[in-house]
Amino acid sequence: MTDIVRPLSRRLFMSLALPLALTPSLVFAATSAESYVSKVGNGVIAAARANSVSQFRSLLRSNADIAAIAIYSLGPYRKSLTNDVKAEYYSLVENYIARVFQQYAKKLAGQGLEVQGTKDAGDSVLVKSVLNMGGGGGSVPVTWRLVKRGGGFRIFDVNVDGIWLASTQKTNFVSVLKKNNGQISALLDYLRK
Repeated sequence: MTDIVRPLSRRLFMSLALPLALTPSLVFAATSAESYVSKVGNGVIAAARANSVSQFRSLLRSNADIAAIAIYSLGPYRKSLTNDVKAEYYSLVENYIARVFQQYAKKLAGQGLEVQGTKDAGDSVLVKSVLNMGGGGGSVPVTWRLVKRGGGFRIFDVNVDGIWLASTQKTNFVSVLKKNNGQISALLDYLRK
């Protein structure tokens, strides 16, 4: 009888102890992702209030995985990007995103960002938040897709009011490339405008 009880007790112990042992690291990861989004979100609000492309660009440079976003945005044309134009392309993408944020500055200039929770998505972390507009303006749901890089996080995509920005950018870039027979130079010209 004790032989049967002992293995079951060990299994029971392991099934209870393992999740408990992992819980502190999961809580820490969620907490650090949430505080990261809170810090970046407040930076976005400040840049929006200042209506500043340079502040948006600085936030992107410090917090976004521009290389991953830029490669993703090429879709099936990513293999067409050669090393000799890669640095220029990344810089143009960063500037393009900063200008898009600046164009929507009035909509992003809320009163504050409220982080609501975190969900592990395998290779990334989704952080749900709400941009409170204040003054009776309601709120806008914002979901941040963070990728784990170098012991911290980098932003890969942001969903504002139901629209994923990197996916929208990919659609635009692929459309330009498709109209121009996949020529990266045509996309670079489009981004320079």
